[in-house]
Amino acid sequence: MKRSKFQLSQHITKLGSVLWIGLLGCAWSQAHADSNSQEVSANDTQQPVRVVATADVKRELRQLPIHTAGRLSYSAETRLAFKTSGLVKAVYADEGDNFNTGDLLATLDKEEVNAQVSSVESNVIKAKRDLQRLNRLYQKKAISLQQLQDAQTAVRLTEAELRIAQFNQRHSVIKATQPGRVLQRLLEPHELISAGTPAFFVALGKDQWVMEVGLADRDVVRVTIGDKATVHFDAYPEKVFQGRVNQIAAVADPKSGTFNIKVELDKPPVALKSGLIGRMDIFPHTTKPLAFIPVAAMVTAKKNKAMVYAFDEQTHQVQQHWVDISAMLGGELAIKKGLDGVQQVVTLGAKYLENGMHVRLAGE
Repeated sequence: MKRSKFQLSQHITKLGSVLWIGLLGCAWSQAHADSNSQEVSANDTQQPVRVVATADVKRELRQLPIHTAGRLSYSAETRLAFKTSGLVKAVYADEGDNFNTGDLLATLDKEEVNAQVSSVESNVIKAKRDLQRLNRLYQKKAISLQQLQDAQTAVRLTEAELRIAQFNQRHSVIKATQPGRVLQRLLEPHELISAGTPAFFVALGKDQWVMEVGLADRDVVRVTIGDKATVHFDAYPEKVFQGRVNQIAAVADPKSGTFNIKVELDKPPVALKSGLIGRMDIFPHTTKPLAFIPVAAMVTAKKNKAMVYAFDEQTHQVQQHWVDISAMLGGELAIKKGLDGVQQVVTLGAKYLENGMHVRLAGE
């Protein structure tokens, strides 16, 4: 009976050992499972590699246009006025009228100026008569040489006054000195007008058109006489007008600080009007090498600077670059600084990147 109890005790001890080992195995299995679960969870939270598209950086010599706007006018525009003041007697030209050399455009009432001419002519006759009389007296030693010289001076003075009066008489009318067109009529008949007050604003010569624009100092130094230009007017949206730079100001305008440039247009295919405002592109001959990238590569911009991401083909990393923009040409940016040594830039997906990030090219 005792032996049986001992055997039963041994059996229970063995059974406990088996249960303990089993429990330890379950605990190890659960710990291993938890560890694998944590690894899977960690892998699940890892950021995926960004897929991007890139474009090559082009380095070329191009004629970068200067974008500006200006006013259209005739090549020679001027104001015509009377030399003297007076009442307007008649006006023979109206706005839009063409005229030829020698055509009478307007005239003053000449009654007053004619009277002045007549008065001075009488003074000349009297001075010459006095000179003849004093000359005879001088020959007889009746007067001094000084009196004779004073009489001679009086004649010269009155003759000068006569020339002035006759000059004013001739310029009491406005005559065309060359062919042209009346752009504005600024007077009416029977109007009292002062000397020098503009009576007409006219275009002289043939229908030669010019665009006048103001350029900043950084642009004017690139422009030379003969540079080509194109002009667009809202009045003719489908037409492009060609021209060339024919005048560059030597000094800046004191009010605006810009330099006035005149571009002479080729003979236009349609009728133009003085005063039209047009958009102009001037193409300077002077060029320098620049880098060209797609506009899509620009992530953000500030004034004339932009941020792009450069792509390293060996490491598949991206690097942030701030570049200086020289111009925007359609779908491209002309870059003058900031892409030294860069061969490719990110276009598609650039706004989702961070500096130093590893990426994968689309299609790999």
